[in-house]
Amino acid sequence: MGEAMKRREFIALLGGTVVAWPLGANAQQTKGPTRIGLLPFGAPSNAYDKSLVDAFRSGLRQAGLIEDRDIVLDIMWTSGSDADTDKAVVELMRRGAEVLVPTGSTASVAAKRHTSTIPIVFISVGNPVAMGLVENLAHPGGNATGFSDVYSELSAKLVELGTTVNKQDTIYYLWHTAWPDGKNRFQATEQAAQSAGVKLRARGIAESGEIDQAITAMKMDGATTIIVQPSPFTYRQRARIIDSASHNSVATIFGFPAAARDGALISYGPDYLTMNQRAPLYVNQIVKGTKPADLPVELPTKISLLVNLKTAKTLGVHVPLQLLIRADELIE
Repeated sequence: MGEAMKRREFIALLGGTVVAWPLGANAQQTKGPTRIGLLPFGAPSNAYDKSLVDAFRSGLRQAGLIEDRDIVLDIMWTSGSDADTDKAVVELMRRGAEVLVPTGSTASVAAKRHTSTIPIVFISVGNPVAMGLVENLAHPGGNATGFSDVYSELSAKLVELGTTVNKQDTIYYLWHTAWPDGKNRFQATEQAAQSAGVKLRARGIAESGEIDQAITAMKMDGATTIIVQPSPFTYRQRARIIDSASHNSVATIFGFPAAARDGALISYGPDYLTMNQRAPLYVNQIVKGTKPADLPVELPTKISLLVNLKTAKTLGVHVPLQLLIRADELIE
C-alpha cells in the first residue's frame, strides 16, 4: 500500500454558541431549498470528470441533503481559463447561488474575488493560504473554507519518485506559467530538488500549442522521465502531454490518479472522489448556519500511488521493486 503521508492535524475548537451565518436565517424565512452553485472542472462528456460530480451528489445524499427538497444543485462546468471561470461564477451568482462550490485554484480565486459574503466551499486547492482564500488552515476566516489537495507539499514526493525511476542527477519538470499557483508549485519543486541533491531542469509553457516543442526539447536535452506539474491546465491536457511524451519515448509522472490510467507511467496524488464526496458535509453545516470561518480546511485523508506497467513495458522503463510494493494500484 502507499506510504502514509505525514501531515499536521488542524483542529478547530468550536466552543460556546455558534453564530448563525446569514444563509441559515434566509433559508428559514424563505422555507425553500438552498441553491448550491457547483463549478466542476473538465467536461461532462469525460467519464472521470463526471464521476467526480456523481461523487458530490452521493455526498449530498449521505449528508441528508435531498435535491429539489433541501437544495437545488446548479452546475456550470469550467475549462480552467480565467475568462470562462469568471463568467461561470458571475452567472451562478446571478441565478441566486447561496453557496458556491468551486473546483481548483482558478475557480476558487474567481469565486472569492466576486463575493465576500456568499459562503464558498472550495475543492482541490493546493495552497489556499498562499492563494488568499483563507487566513490559515485551522481558522479560515472570511467566507471561504474547503478541501486542499496539498500539491505544494507533495512536490518533494514527486521529486523522489522521479529520482527513483530516473536514477539520474537531473530532474525534468514541465509547468504551467499562465496560472496563479504555477510559480508557487514550481518553486516548491525547485526547493525539493535542492534538498534531494539533484538538478532541476524546467520548461514552462503557457498554452497547449507549446507542449510538443517543450517535451521534444527536454528529450533532446537527455530527459527520460518528466514530472508534470499538477495544475488545471495539465489536468485538462494530460492526454496530449502523455501522447507527446510517449512519442518521444519519455515517461511521465503526474499528480492526478487518473493520469496513470490514461497512460502516464506513475501518478501520485489525493483521491479526488473522496474529496468530492466529503465536500457536501461542509455544505450541509453551512446550510444549517455554520460560518465557513469556523470550518477548518481539510487535508486529504488518502494519497494514492498508481503505476502503469503497460506503459513501463512499452517505454522499456524498469520500475524498481520498492515502487511496485508500495503502489496502491498496478495497471496492466
